[in-house]
Amino acid sequence: MIRRIALAACTLAASALVVLPRSAVAQSAAPRADIEKTSKAWEKAFNAGDIPAVAAYYTRDALLMAPGADPVTGPEGVQAAFAPIAQSREQLQLTPTDVTGSGAGALESGKWVMTSKDGKHLDHGVYMVFWKKDGGSWKIYRDIWNSSMPAASPSAAPAK
Repeated sequence: MIRRIALAACTLAASALVVLPRSAVAQSAAPRADIEKTSKAWEKAFNAGDIPAVAAYYTRDALLMAPGADPVTGPEGVQAAFAPIAQSREQLQLTPTDVTGSGAGALESGKWVMTSKDGKHLDHGVYMVFWKKDGGSWKIYRDIWNSSMPAASPSAAPAK
């Protein structure tokens, strides 16, 4: 009898392990679609040079960490950081590779490519964005990216 109870408990525990990952996948699928849609809208606004619209995708306490620059906070800081790019009309292509999360937070990672307005390759790399539910919509809470291109080497000092 004890053996049957132990076997039933093990079977129940094993079935719970199978059910839990499936429910976790179902929870993360909903934010993924919403975040990928919002990310594409961000990309469209960026490529149109509409930096106020880009800044509106960030939370009031957002932190933007761009390579080679001090971090900026909030939509106002984001707008100031991206303003020079709007003038040059550089184009950005985002390719999300993973979105993980549920509830009020999600992490997106992916690749990006920057081209000039005439299509010349300028830079490429990887990014991570932490999204947060804010007023019923997904907004960017943390944004960081890196270039995958080799750093320009400083020129050698002339011999004296």
